Amino acid sequence: MLTLDRKVLLAGRYAQVFGVPLRAQLGSDWHFDAWEARDGMEALIVRASQAEVIIGSSEWARERGGSRAKASFEAARKLRLVIIPFSGMDWLQPSWVPPECAVCNINSGIDPIAEYVMCAMLNHEIRLQEMDAELRQSRWTYGGGTVMGRPHGELQGKTVGLVGFGRIGQRVAQLCSAFRMKAVAVSRTPSKSSDLVWWRSMDGLSELLALSDYVLLTVPGGDETVDLIGGPEISRMKSTAVLINVARGSVVNEEALYSALRGQRIGGAIIDTWYTYPTQEHPIGAPSRLPFAALKNVVMTPHAAGWTDALETRRIAAVLDQVRCYLDGQLIEDVVFDTRRSAVLSPQF
Repeated sequence: MLTLDRKVLLAGRYAQVFGVPLRAQLGSDWHFDAWEARDGMEALIVRASQAEVIIGSSEWARERGGSRAKASFEAARKLRLVIIPFSGMDWLQPSWVPPECAVCNINSGIDPIAEYVMCAMLNHEIRLQEMDAELRQSRWTYGGGTVMGRPHGELQGKTVGLVGFGRIGQRVAQLCSAFRMKAVAVSRTPSKSSDLVWWRSMDGLSELLALSDYVLLTVPGGDETVDLIGGPEISRMKSTAVLINVARGSVVNEEALYSALRGQRIGGAIIDTWYTYPTQEHPIGAPSRLPFAALKNVVMTPHAAGWTDALETRRIAAVLDQVRCYLDGQLIEDVVFDTRRSAVLSPQF
C-alpha cells in the first residue's frame, strides 16, 4: 500500500468544510486525515503525529482548555503549518509549537462584525422592533405623526469609544465616520487615523469611558485583558452609555456587569461573547451563571456577530491562499507564532 508522506489533518467537525477545496488545490500528492471529538484523544495524537498541515476547528483548539491542541503539537513530528480559520488566539501557548512550525489564523469576520456593531447601535437608538410591536397593537407610542409620540434616538453626534484599535476597531471607526459619529480609541499599539478624534494608549481608558455614549470592546482575550472592564471602569461610564462586547467574555467582569445592568447604572449592554459556551457533548446551556436573560437592558446574541452567509466562502479562499503561500515559500499572512523566526506576533489592539 502506498503511504503518502505529505498529510493534512482536518481537526474538528468544522474543519471538514475545507477538505474538498484543499484536495482540489493540492492534488493526489497529499493525503487527508479527519478527526472529530467522538474519535477520541488517542486517534487525534496518531493523526497529528503524521500531519504536515493542520486545519484546526474551535473544538480542537478551544475546548477542554486547549488540551487537544496541546497534545497534537506534542505529538507532531512533521508539522510545519497550523491554520486556525477564526479569530481569537488566546488559547495558544507558544511553548506548545514545535520547531519549524508557523501558526496563523484567518480574520474573515472583520466586516461582518463591524456591521453587527453598527446594527447594535442603530437598534438601540431607533428601536424598530418596539415601534413595530406598538403599532401592531394600534398604539402610536412613537412618532411625530401626532406630534405627541415618543422620539427615538440617532447616531450622529454620539461618541463611540473603541477599546482596542485593531482591524475591527478601525473598520467600525470608518463606518461611524460615515454616520457623523465621533470615535475615540485606546490601544496598546500606537495608531493614527483620520476617523478618530483622538487615540490614547491604554492609560487613556478612564477618559474614553467617561466620554463615550457607546463603549466597544474589540481587544483579544487572554491573561492581559481579563477583567479589563470591572466595577471601577463601569462606574466611570455615563449613566446612559451602552457597552458592546464582541471581544471575549473574560474582558468584562461578569459580576460587575450584571450588577451594573440590574441596578441600571449604565444604559445597557449588547453582548455577543460570553462566559460559558456549549460543547459537542453539551450543546444547550446558559451563556452565564448569572441571569442576564432576565434583564431588560441587555441584548444577547450567541457569538454570532461575524457568522454570516458569506463568511465560509471567504474563509475557504483565505485558507487556500495560506496553503498556497506555504507551498510556494512565500510570506504567510496573519502569522501568530513562527518558531522558524522565533517570533511571537501579538495581535494588534
